[in-house]
Amino acid sequence: MDIFIGRQPILDKDENVVAYELLYRNSATNRYEGLDHDSATIDVMVNSFTGIGIKEVGERKKCFINFTENLLLNRIPTYISPEYIVVEILEDVRLSEEILTVCKELKNKGYIIALDDVSVNKDLESLLPFIDIIKVDYLVMDYIEMKNMIETYKDQITFLAEKIETREQFEEARGLGFEYFQGYFFSKPIILQGKDIAPIPTNYILLLEKLSSGEPDINEISSLIQRDLSLSYKLLKVMNSGTYFFKSKITSIKQAVVLVGLYEIKKLIMILMMSSLNRADNQLEIVKLSLTRAVFFERIAHIVGVSKNHLYMFGMFSFIDTLLSKDMKDIIDDLPITNELAEALIGNNEKYNLALTIVQHMERGAWIEIQSLCRSLKMTEDELLTQYQASIVASNQFLQAEPEKNIIESI
Repeated sequence: MDIFIGRQPILDKDENVVAYELLYRNSATNRYEGLDHDSATIDVMVNSFTGIGIKEVGERKKCFINFTENLLLNRIPTYISPEYIVVEILEDVRLSEEILTVCKELKNKGYIIALDDVSVNKDLESLLPFIDIIKVDYLVMDYIEMKNMIETYKDQITFLAEKIETREQFEEARGLGFEYFQGYFFSKPIILQGKDIAPIPTNYILLLEKLSSGEPDINEISSLIQRDLSLSYKLLKVMNSGTYFFKSKITSIKQAVVLVGLYEIKKLIMILMMSSLNRADNQLEIVKLSLTRAVFFERIAHIVGVSKNHLYMFGMFSFIDTLLSKDMKDIIDDLPITNELAEALIGNNEKYNLALTIVQHMERGAWIEIQSLCRSLKMTEDELLTQYQASIVASNQFLQAEPEKNIIESI
């Protein structure tokens, strides 16, 4: 599944790139196409952090992301570490008491806050203690108005000039006191493209129901997540993004759920569900095969002498290089998994290789090889086939399960 992000550089007075603004794109066409602002921002966040990867997108520089009034009131910026983003408040956000409270909270948590497309008539006094950067549309605001604004607030705020299109405008803006610059003179937005794993939206609904109950069952929640390759991968990738800090490596999805916490899991699932509403599922067969492998490996773990949890995760992630069209070594670098699992995924562990050989023979129907393996493992072909068929049934049941109609109403 292809995903896209627009990225435009932000430069300092010496024309060094100091940050990027991330923009919604849904194809290689370099323009904004038709999604509402809430959904556009959610897609940018998901594509950056659980898709392409924020370290790759930002190249270790901060990324400006636009936030609407609704997203700010729901504390959506806090889903991402302040290490990586600048919270850009859109120009149509009303500076209400609720918004000021959110800005104060974000400031206290270490976020840099930028105010987008400020006009000379905007009342900034109430917001000044919380914002760091003011963005000005250089093609709209009058020269004298810009000069007066910068003179008034230069000791409190850093100014960024947007829509700089010529060398003359850049030199003039620099002379006015602008510190940062953005526009076609430096670069049009470029399109970054990556791969993502198709989600199972009905699973998000089921999980939100479980998480919203009076006493959420962590085992039930972990079980639902670990059967969803897309969600398992995104959870691990977010854990390794810097938003959370853990000393230990992950050996099971349940461990990941415990470490992150149910409240944070619920926030992650809500944002993923909002994003998934705009995506098509065109990878279901590979996802189904991954889940079948995971369940099968769990059933034969005692035969190959590997922990059930470890072997289950190995099965779930065994096709992830195919789904993401990336080298497995590059993928595991972005996941907080143990060295044992990492080595297994790149084929450097004999016990895991044995499990993979068994399932590959089952998938291909290579009965001569299966017979030989069964003799060496001291088990019958019927036993192995029964376990594999049961794994297929289990994965089909999970992927075809429909939530009750009233679940959405209960969230």
